[in-house]
Formats: sequence, structure tokens, C-alpha cells
Amino acid sequence: MIMKKFLLGFFLCAMFVCTTKTEANAQAKNAFYVELLGNGLLFSANYDFRFSETTSWGGRAGIGYIGVSDGDDGGGIVTIPVMVNNLLGKDGKYFEVGAGFTYVAGTGELGDEELSDVVGTLSFKYRRQPVDGGFMWHVGITPVFTENVFYPFWFGVGIGYSW
Repeated sequence: MIMKKFLLGFFLCAMFVCTTKTEANAQAKNAFYVELLGNGLLFSANYDFRFSETTSWGGRAGIGYIGVSDGDDGGGIVTIPVMVNNLLGKDGKYFEVGAGFTYVAGTGELGDEELSDVVGTLSFKYRRQPVDGGFMWHVGITPVFTENVFYPFWFGVGIGYSW
């Protein structure tokens, strides 16, 4: 319970810092990227967008798949990260802070039962995304938590294209 309160307080403070800028900075509105580890847990392809031309607030949705070899009954795990994020910075150099969840479902080496769970995720990343679009990348800490588990130092790295 203390960890949940700490995370909530930390996230609210980070969001407050990100929303106290005095002017809207120009930035590319859309991005598509692949991410290793991060909020998709192992690998994911993601679409990220700003809610409007004049805001640093945006969202992200993605999908990932991990094939699992388990004899004749091979299976796999699908991950679907969904997040809200905010970009602080200018001239293509941003600090990204976000929160959301990742839906995890699958079968395979996980046992005879199918897995279906929702994992909470946060993101604290450095992001290079040209104002006019082009090659973009990000790297950072992406804490993962459930009711009983907390990985504060999970990280992710992504590369892609923005427009």
C-alpha cells in the first residue's frame, strides 16, 4: 500500500511539473515506433499521438507478441500497452512522463491455464523526436506493477518515425 501511495504521489508531481510550462512548443504530432522491453513488457509496436496541435498531452497504444514453444501445444503471449503521456521540453528534446496499463494474455509455458492479466505501467523517458518529423528514439525507466509485484527499474528503448 505504501508503494502505491509513493507511485501515485511521484506520478502526480511529475505530471504537475510537465504541465507548468508557459508556452506550447511545436512538436511532431504522430509517431510509430518499436520498443524493446518497456511498457509492452518484452517487445511491442506502438502508435503515439498528441491530442491536439497545441498540447503536449498525448496517448499511446501498441501490441506485442511473444511466441512460446511448448511441444505440440505451442502458444504465445499478447501484450497491449495503453497509456497517456506528456512531453516536457522543446526543439525535439523531451522528457516523457506517462501512466497506463498493459493487458497481457496468452498460453504456452505459462501452464495449462490461459493467462489474462492487467499490469500497471509508468514511463519516465528521454525522447528525441524532431519537431518537423523524422527518425525518433527514446530510452528510460518504465516501472511495472501489479497488486503483488513491483519492478521499479524496468526499462525500455524504442526507435521509430514521427510525422
